[in-house]
Amino acid sequence: MNVIQLGPMLLNFELLILILSAFTGYMTLKYRSSKANVEESISDKFITALILSFFTWKFSLIIFDPVSVIQYPLSLLYYNGGDKGIWLAIAISMIFLWTRLRKEDTTLWINLDVLINGLIAGSSVYHLLLITMDSTKVLFHSLSISLGVGLLIFMYTNKKVVGNPMVMNQVAIWFSLGMIGIFFAEKERIYLLFSFSKEQILLFIIIIIALFVGNALEKKKAEDVI
Repeated sequence: MNVIQLGPMLLNFELLILILSAFTGYMTLKYRSSKANVEESISDKFITALILSFFTWKFSLIIFDPVSVIQYPLSLLYYNGGDKGIWLAIAISMIFLWTRLRKEDTTLWINLDVLINGLIAGSSVYHLLLITMDSTKVLFHSLSISLGVGLLIFMYTNKKVVGNPMVMNQVAIWFSLGMIGIFFAEKERIYLLFSFSKEQILLFIIIIIALFVGNALEKKKAEDVI
């Protein structure tokens, strides 16, 4: 377990990395929201979802391993719900965001734009900080940072308005293609189909969906011109 000792306190280093990454993502959310000229609550909505998902992931150990928590209550400070906790956190945060989105006037595409910017910025900082902790995956983390920075530059230098569907679709495709290649840098991949991992297969599915969405957007654009 990686911990930092501050006097009598032990701070989980992985938790510190998550907090710093989340803070970076939040600041990016707020900045992108201001560029979109939308109400500030759009960024507050995402940070609420982030906090909700974090506590769900952190304390889902109570659900998945209640016996250990009862026997060792302090385990909640050092452990989490693992992969199952992550999926539960994603499900709960998505339900929360969906209910909030239905009550607001902002479009789905603007929300996706703001969210994606925050996720990419937070993820880039996360990989940057992980390099200091995991020297065996320097190439993987470095390539992930490069991809994230490249996508952020593309979105911030693009002259189209915030929440442009075509731009978001392009980002989804380039991110997926980039991550498919980057995952080959992982030495301990578990193959699911041929030489591709489950993460790469999922990214292929995202690309296919994005291509269909892009085709639909092009048809709608052509119809609007006519």
